[in-house]
Amino acid sequence: MTAGIQNDILLWQQVKQGDRPAFDQLYHRYAGPIFAMVYKHIRNRADAEDIIQEVFLSMWEKRMAIDIQHSLFNYLYSTARNRTLRHIKLNGSRPESLDLFRELLDEHGLAETSHETHSRARMREIESSIAGEIAGLPEQMKKVYLMNSDGGMSIPEIAGLLQISPHTVRNHIAKVRKRLRRIVSRLASLFSVFPALLLFLVTVLLP
Repeated sequence: MTAGIQNDILLWQQVKQGDRPAFDQLYHRYAGPIFAMVYKHIRNRADAEDIIQEVFLSMWEKRMAIDIQHSLFNYLYSTARNRTLRHIKLNGSRPESLDLFRELLDEHGLAETSHETHSRARMREIESSIAGEIAGLPEQMKKVYLMNSDGGMSIPEIAGLLQISPHTVRNHIAKVRKRLRRIVSRLASLFSVFPALLLFLVTVLLP
């Protein structure tokens, strides 16, 4: 278990005991990166701020029932992502990101016709491999990558928010992309059959 995750677990234990300063610390640590992800998908600052407030308010109100065994960032990221998807559905707007748009299509059975089932399975296999690799990254490296790829934040913005050097941010992003390219290489045999997957990976996942 990394030091970052250990700190998260200790911080959450304080929050569960009703420690408001600990919760404020949690908020200031993670609200920025989570907001960046939400804003990228809906492109409305007021709505994105509302979603972030809902996420943290719900977390505080339900703190006794929430069991954080690993990363607080992962929990908040997942919760905010789900609320963002729900917001898009309720407001009938088109999500800005390709991955959330695909989820909406999947829920309504519009993502493919029956003869594309095999292609969909391959796509999920690739996405699962990539998601698993990202989930297993060191905490700070994962945070940097998601802020850049999902949040659309620039290197200086990430460096300022996390209080690390731009050089460190660049190194984290480069290392993650190198890892993901190795996954693409291992799955290269699929690309001759599904060239669209290669285009998707190159243009979206590995910019």
